[in-house]
Amino acid sequence: MTEAALDLIEDWTPNLAGRIGPRYRAIAEAMEQDIRTGALPIGSRLPTHRDLAWRLNVTVGTITRAYKEATTRGLIDGEIGRGTFVRDRRVRQWGAVADRGAATTIDFGPNFTPLSAETEDLFRETLAEVALDRTLGPMSGYEPSGGRIEHRARLADWIRTTGAPASAETTLITAGVQHGLAIVMTALFEPGDAIVCARLTHPGAKSLAIRRGLRLIPVASDEDGMLPNALEAACRLNRPKGVFLIPTLDNPTSVVMSEHRRAQIAEVAARQDLIVVEDDVYRGFAPEAFAPIASLIPERTAYLHSSSKHLAPGLRVGAMAAPEAWRPRLQPCLRDMMWMAPPSMVEVLIRWLDNGTAARMEVEKRAEMARRQVLASKTLAPLRITAHPTGLQAWLELPEVWWGRNAAGALLEAGVSVTAGEVFETTSGAGRGHIRMALGCPDSMDILSRGLTLIQSVLGDSPDRLGDFM
Repeated sequence: MTEAALDLIEDWTPNLAGRIGPRYRAIAEAMEQDIRTGALPIGSRLPTHRDLAWRLNVTVGTITRAYKEATTRGLIDGEIGRGTFVRDRRVRQWGAVADRGAATTIDFGPNFTPLSAETEDLFRETLAEVALDRTLGPMSGYEPSGGRIEHRARLADWIRTTGAPASAETTLITAGVQHGLAIVMTALFEPGDAIVCARLTHPGAKSLAIRRGLRLIPVASDEDGMLPNALEAACRLNRPKGVFLIPTLDNPTSVVMSEHRRAQIAEVAARQDLIVVEDDVYRGFAPEAFAPIASLIPERTAYLHSSSKHLAPGLRVGAMAAPEAWRPRLQPCLRDMMWMAPPSMVEVLIRWLDNGTAARMEVEKRAEMARRQVLASKTLAPLRITAHPTGLQAWLELPEVWWGRNAAGALLEAGVSVTAGEVFETTSGAGRGHIRMALGCPDSMDILSRGLTLIQSVLGDSPDRLGDFM
């Protein structure tokens, strides 16, 4: 889109006729309608807060709330020094999974572990064993919310292999880490509470916080993870109630926090009386990682672990270890959301843990990801990539010619789906000039290779030659 076209779009004024409710929400709804009809194309630069307030005869604060509402809905992005722009919602969203029967692109979007025929066969065989095992009792009835005692005890054993303390009394069984995050953010925080997080973080955590009315306070990180001094300063200024962390293979940067940095963060959290929400879903891909922060301050940490990333996405079983004093708040919240994780899935995981299948699969998945990371590094050279040698993802810095352009949109047009860096940012501009590639998502090495070649081809060309997707 040319600058002249952008100037014309800046004259946009929403039609609020017939819309009821708060004015800020009416403005956001009118914006959404105009984007849907094409009146506001992708890349359109919106009026400044002051200009639109003058046109609509409302306060600047009303426009600020309207733009914030539109940002929460995934409609727009603000860029410091450039303005506010309409998003390409095809590429700037979280949680979109392509229908396998209808997929027409090579998908690098969802951070899934590589699937294999062997994994599918094992899954089916174990499910059949569980279905035929009458010693387990009824499989179709209700069970205690949070899991039966023997299941919780076994998954507490599993958590302890990471170095985090856990027992049947302090463990709840969840349907994955995302479910655990929802429980923690609902049960332990109130609307308006602040949670500190990295400037780039898991979009699922962002989405949950926003929907629950929590305030995200972004703080700086370096190559070792969240900076203790930045966390301390954020606590003094904002008085947050908690901190969200992914110390092992941070999403999207793949940082593995050092033992010393974990101790520093734990010290600040204890001194500032913070609830620590620790997402350890990627540990299976970095067995060399140090013990969780929960091992240092278990009395104030909700530790979240899951089988979905390193074993199979469809095995939606996770475990949360949290102080027993928090159980009266956490367990009712789990019950209200979905009562219990499916016992049959829990039984599959426990059997895989007991017979060594889980450990063997972890080794195989890491080896597969090591091959994929090598292929990505070779194919995309000399582009700059940040990744872990056996991690699921790669964080790619765009060539300078693509800065400020919709590279993810251009790649989608070429047949490759990636995640725009802006999806991960909790402060404007933190993810700009980057994309995340989920290297485990393509079904095979051949498909992965074709997708990487397409990425190299598109990013190696000029956006002006391909067409401007802003």
